[in-house]
Amino acid sequence: PLHAGLLIIYYAMRELGGGDLWFIDALSYILPWLFLPLIMLLPGILLLRRTRLRLILVAIPTTLFFLTYGDLYLPRPSVDSSGPTFTVMTYNVLWSNKQADRVAAAIEEHDPDIVGLHEILPSMGTALEERLAERYPYRRLENSYGILSRYPIHQYEFFQLDQGAGSWVQQMVIEIDGNYVNFLNAHPRSPPLVGFHPFGLPLGIPTGFINQGRDADIRDVLRRIERLEDPLVVIGDFNLTDQQGMYAPLTSRLKDAHRESGRGMGFTFTRFPNIGIPMWRIDYVFYSPDLVAMSTSTGDYGGSDHRPVIAELTFLTSR
Repeated sequence: PLHAGLLIIYYAMRELGGGDLWFIDALSYILPWLFLPLIMLLPGILLLRRTRLRLILVAIPTTLFFLTYGDLYLPRPSVDSSGPTFTVMTYNVLWSNKQADRVAAAIEEHDPDIVGLHEILPSMGTALEERLAERYPYRRLENSYGILSRYPIHQYEFFQLDQGAGSWVQQMVIEIDGNYVNFLNAHPRSPPLVGFHPFGLPLGIPTGFINQGRDADIRDVLRRIERLEDPLVVIGDFNLTDQQGMYAPLTSRLKDAHRESGRGMGFTFTRFPNIGIPMWRIDYVFYSPDLVAMSTSTGDYGGSDHRPVIAELTFLTSR
């Protein structure tokens, strides 16, 4: 009863306007893992004599899980398109990652047409350019951000969000077989969890979740893409799950490639890089409705704490 009750409280508070509360926003990162006790409790539930209680304990979490994530496990409808196809990768390589060979190998394994990079050190950027120059003749690497492209880049801009207080964005037009695509590579700020650490203990008591910077960056991205024409692709590490409040405004304008063509949870980030168990999905390929995602997958960490996301996109009609 406790497990089902906690999930009901979480969903009720979120739907009743409590999604901006710091602890609801923070719990949204680990929401899929809150369903894990359902599996652990099943053996005990089967031994219960009271059928009604047994049904409640199973039915509530199961229903909530399938309402939230069930579409990720359903067959995808086939899509007819007559336009050219291209692949996009978004990849946060991690500030401290010096394993350029592993990063390059992770890119080469999937051979995307366009790569958006985040948290690249100058030495990493130099090494990647040297190794991948022939594969990607069009490149823009600037201040820990990078774009590698097989296709020509036009109208390139690099600017800071939130009136100069936020993270940076690479904005450009990429020419793909005669089609001009507006393209943004973004990395909104990471929201830190703050807490009280009694007696200097490493494990503290959470007291807040500072998400204002991330949300301000995303609002600025939304304002900018409203002024851009389709077709449009927006990629990056958004430090945001699909259960948090700022996700809905993004997907009211754009489609989420994993939600449209991926399968399963598609986790991209881990808190434990040495173990490599992905924990939640915060890296995205978004696109406008005149494009369609044919497939979406994740790649190898390559020494990072993020897995790259690779999406195959196509134009619904040739231009």
